[in-house]
Amino acid sequence: MAEFVSLFDSVPESFQEPPAQSPNPMDLSRFNRSFDAEQAAPAPSYGEVPDGRYRVMISDLELGLASTGNPVLKYGLRVSSGEFRGRMIWKRRVITANTIRYTKSELLTCGLRLERFSHLNRRLAELQGIGLEVSKVTKGEKSDVFFNRRLVEV
Repeated sequence: MAEFVSLFDSVPESFQEPPAQSPNPMDLSRFNRSFDAEQAAPAPSYGEVPDGRYRVMISDLELGLASTGNPVLKYGLRVSSGEFRGRMIWKRRVITANTIRYTKSELLTCGLRLERFSHLNRRLAELQGIGLEVSKVTKGEKSDVFFNRRLVEV
């Protein structure tokens, strides 16, 4: 019967270390002084955007269900100018008999007029990219976002 030999049983005598990697042909040393003198951009903060007025663009929009079973309209609003440019503000509007007037007012501010409210789901795409001026207000632990007006230029 043939004897089994494992590759791990011994190291061949001709084993050599791999060659060191060749130096990078691109010399970046000419940027050393500029790099040392340059101020680093502040580290991004991913906390919540503080209260205030913001110019935003509707970048995300979804019609879903709240945990209560009521429909909810979820807006993702991307800040388009100022210190918080590029950051997101989120707004949720749960739709009930008591909040339908606020929902209608927000949709009209965005320029969306519906013949029937049941048409909202198929017309959501029309709101994508709309520019708005909004106010974010916090009371206690709850914050809300109010649509002030539609913007022609963001």
